[in-house]
Amino acid sequence: MKMTSVLAIDPGASGGIAWRESSGKIFARRMCDTLADLKRLLQITCCTFVAVEKTGGYMPGNSGPASVKFARHCGEIDGLLVGLGIPFERVSPQVWQKHLGALPKEKPDRKRKIKALMQERYPDLNVTLCTADALGILTWKLKDERPSRNVKEDLDCEL
Repeated sequence: MKMTSVLAIDPGASGGIAWRESSGKIFARRMCDTLADLKRLLQITCCTFVAVEKTGGYMPGNSGPASVKFARHCGEIDGLLVGLGIPFERVSPQVWQKHLGALPKEKPDRKRKIKALMQERYPDLNVTLCTADALGILTWKLKDERPSRNVKEDLDCEL
């Protein structure tokens, strides 16, 4: 099996990033503070594919300006990946969480359960609420080394 550097992004402000290097070693960290920092991380890890959590622009309870800021951040991540020529796919929380088994319906309980499952799966990492979802997305992507679907191709258009 060919090992590549695969990266997973939970794009929220309190989100995280997880990746598997070509050696097979898994890493996780909080979301980068700036787009420039994310670009450096993608380049340093020699990332060959990214799975990004597919999110809506509006989150219940968020203000209009907060929703716009979040949507802009998600678009910037997509733009960065396209600009760097890194293939990526978006995956909804329902899809990646499904492979974890039954999860609590209430968000705080669900987040704690995902954190516990990821800590059990990756005992050498210090899994936090910020990194747990990114590790869950990465785990989903790496499960059976599912084929990559290149969203960049979906964005190509003829002028």
